[in-house]
Amino acid sequence: MSFLNFKFVAVALTYALLSSAAVANKRSVQWLQHNGPAAKALNDQYQSLTATTSCSNDGETACIQNQFATCYEGRYVLAACHSGWSCAAIPNEWDEGTTTTCDTNDNISWRFSQAGVSEYKRSFPDAKRSLQWLQQNGPAAKQLNDQYATLTTGSSCNDGDVACVGGQFATCYEGRYLTWSCGDNLTCAAIPNEWSEGTTTLCDTSDDISWRFSQAGVSEN
Repeated sequence: MSFLNFKFVAVALTYALLSSAAVANKRSVQWLQHNGPAAKALNDQYQSLTATTSCSNDGETACIQNQFATCYEGRYVLAACHSGWSCAAIPNEWDEGTTTTCDTNDNISWRFSQAGVSEYKRSFPDAKRSLQWLQQNGPAAKQLNDQYATLTTGSSCNDGDVACVGGQFATCYEGRYLTWSCGDNLTCAAIPNEWSEGTTTLCDTSDDISWRFSQAGVSEN
């Protein structure tokens, strides 16, 4: 069992904002409704896990005691979420499936509310997701992705760092990056948050990544 510190970075930049190509697909409440029950079932399963629970598939992710957990050599490596955030399986908005990640309580609650699935741990948020947050956070996410492009599995790191290395999701453990492939049709990236200041590094659909940067007015390239 190991404990890490999940780090999310927001950096103010001053360069001009560029445009990005729009995505062909649209995010949909129908996808949230379709995927909501599966996400709820995963969160119910996560409630039964502990830090000593064994696992068999390296790279398998879960939430354990509100921490992000990744299976490594038969045991879970735990990473604390950013202050005020929660670990949860959330329903995808763009296609079939779920994503297990650290996220804002506002976004988690909103997705389950739109999906019509009860989330007893969180009330519906008063805040609203905002284009202004995407625009504010876009440059910081772009800078992180530029940094990630220079990393290799041999790059030095601090325990708790998360990154994308060679297109894979990476967590720093004992001074080195452990990497795991994203699922089919998913890409690792830092994306701008919609609900509050900051960025999130995770495996996400290309549609969602492109849409967020397009709305932020920031080129992904």
